Amino acid sequence: MKVLLLSTVREFYRQRAGFFLVVIFILFGFLTGREHYAFAHFFLTDEWGMSALLVAWVAYTLLCAQFLAHQLTRPEYVILHSTFLWPPWKRMRRLMVMALGFILPLIFYGIYVLTIARQENILKRTWPIFPYWLLLSLVLVAVAEWRLRNPDIATATKIAFRLPFRRPANFIFWTLEWLLRERGFTLLLSKAGVFLFMIAALVYDSTGTYDLRLPAVGFTLAYLLNAGLSYELYRWENEIWLWGKSLPFGKTTRFGRILILHAILLLPEAFLAVSYGTRLEWYELAQLYALGVSTLLLYHAQLYRRQLLLEETLQTVAIGFIILTLVILYKIPVALLALILLSGAWLGWRRWYG
Repeated sequence: MKVLLLSTVREFYRQRAGFFLVVIFILFGFLTGREHYAFAHFFLTDEWGMSALLVAWVAYTLLCAQFLAHQLTRPEYVILHSTFLWPPWKRMRRLMVMALGFILPLIFYGIYVLTIARQENILKRTWPIFPYWLLLSLVLVAVAEWRLRNPDIATATKIAFRLPFRRPANFIFWTLEWLLRERGFTLLLSKAGVFLFMIAALVYDSTGTYDLRLPAVGFTLAYLLNAGLSYELYRWENEIWLWGKSLPFGKTTRFGRILILHAILLLPEAFLAVSYGTRLEWYELAQLYALGVSTLLLYHAQLYRRQLLLEETLQTVAIGFIILTLVILYKIPVALLALILLSGAWLGWRRWYG
């Protein structure tokens, strides 16, 4: 069962991580809570609302079905065809669990629609959601069963993805391309967690009149959830792209590239803060963004001090967050704090990089 889920559901989210990142960026970067509520209200109250919801869900299910049918024909996953050794009902049950894993985004959105319906006292209009879940799951089960019965294992060489433009000879582009292709699942999970924490901080900030310290504490915690991505950048340069260290670039140039990479990684959070943080002025949002970039840079710089696993650096992240929280609460200006952290990152980089 574990092999089945890892080979299908996990691979789907890993390989489609870029797609989900774009969807999350659109849903939370450009649409506010009012737009989300309006869409849910449309699905619940309009005559064709549930039909429109079904069309959108069917399109997503077809995407999953196409991936599943292709995945089960790949030679490296031929072991999955041994599932026919399971009894029929056991196989159907496990394929249903697999199908539910594919439609998890639809289940989460359905729960959101149910929550809105409960608030509006129109729960009786939500009855099609449950048959939709069952129907779409059965479609994926049928596709998997059909492909397992008709394997037709593909032996052709895998066609590599080609960019529609000439690949730039640029370190930043190569790094981001590698991060999206090889660490897409990590990128997706990190951004999903960051968005949840940032939305929670912004929602709490909107409940009263607070100064910049409250969002600064909440945003700092959210930004530190990107520590895993910063660690992947460290591994890229020190374990994978080793020949890059032999190139004739000074420490200042290398630090500038790492600074730009971290600034790009935090751009989705900046767009989210602009969309939801309507109470905050642009210069306050700029201070929070600078605080996030400088905090991550300081974490990244200390990785060069000694080689540690990601799990071993979490204690440093926790202690750093506690110290930053205390410093922020002592009314030190956020802009000044960001400048201090950036200076510390630069000094640490010059001392430990090598």
